[in-house]
Amino acid sequence: MKTNKFLQLFLFIFLLGASGVSAELKLSPEMEQYFRNGLNELFNDKIEEALENFDSLIVVEPDNPFGYFCKAICYDFIMDEYRNLNFMDKFNEAAEKAIEKSKILEEKGNPTAETFLWSGGSHGIRGVRRAMMGKWWGGFRDGIAAAGKLENAVKMDSTLYDAYFGLGNYHYWKSIKSRVFWWLPFIEDERQKGIDEILISIKKGKFTDIPGKMSLMRVYIEEKDYNKVLEIAEDLINKYNFLQPLWFKSFSLIQIEEWQKGIESYNQVLKKLREKHFHGIEGELECFYFFALCNYKLGEIEKAKTYLEKILLYEGDVKTEIYFYENFIDSAKKLMKEIKKSE
Repeated sequence: MKTNKFLQLFLFIFLLGASGVSAELKLSPEMEQYFRNGLNELFNDKIEEALENFDSLIVVEPDNPFGYFCKAICYDFIMDEYRNLNFMDKFNEAAEKAIEKSKILEEKGNPTAETFLWSGGSHGIRGVRRAMMGKWWGGFRDGIAAAGKLENAVKMDSTLYDAYFGLGNYHYWKSIKSRVFWWLPFIEDERQKGIDEILISIKKGKFTDIPGKMSLMRVYIEEKDYNKVLEIAEDLINKYNFLQPLWFKSFSLIQIEEWQKGIESYNQVLKKLREKHFHGIEGELECFYFFALCNYKLGEIEKAKTYLEKILLYEGDVKTEIYFYENFIDSAKKLMKEIKKSE
């Protein structure tokens, strides 16, 4: 994960914890059914169907911010899954509508925990995206707003197992990003506490099974425990049909230097990317880079150069803010330079 700016790190750990907190939902049976259907469609790569279900939440309860919050999550998911920032306007519109609807309910008096949850969650998810896009102050303001709203939600209901999802992420990433200060008596290493809390959310939370597992894969990548990443990824791949576990699996195979398996896995990613009309070229270039790296490590230098040349054609045209791990244009240039130096 890109960590070249302290402010970005701060925003990441602050907002990640904030945006993940989830109260136990008190929805009407009709709303809960649409929500569960939407999640099921989302995690089986049926994006249009998921959006239809989330739109139905808005139709059933137009004054409830929940439907707009779900749509914001869905558009955020698409951008990450398919490496495509063309959904930013729709994402911002949904997040802002959720915040607006929540504000109206708050000002009417006696807001519920869910009201604060949707408002805080919407500020949080928008803040994370703003931080990724380099809009630091907007992300910071969203983070401050998210923290206050979500603290109110948790205070109103202290028996929220789903809340451990956000708390676990917060404790883990706060520890990671403050490790340089662990020697201070008031700075604790709470990595294991965070992992344990995420595990609680997976086991006992109402809706945080898959999000919790996704969070654990990021945690285990940070811990360089790639076998655990692969275990979780394979479990999700066997049960569902969405791209994120395959991205994690592929990346982890590279880290353990399984070059041939890495090529095979990224080929699966590329195939799934191209099945959707809304995938971004950024996703293809990410795959091309790892094809190049794997072929280079396997001694297939000409194949590696072919992929690198494809990548470099897009220099200046790629939205690198979408990438989690590195700028693949820069990485391609470095690898090409290394190859030419060895020739």
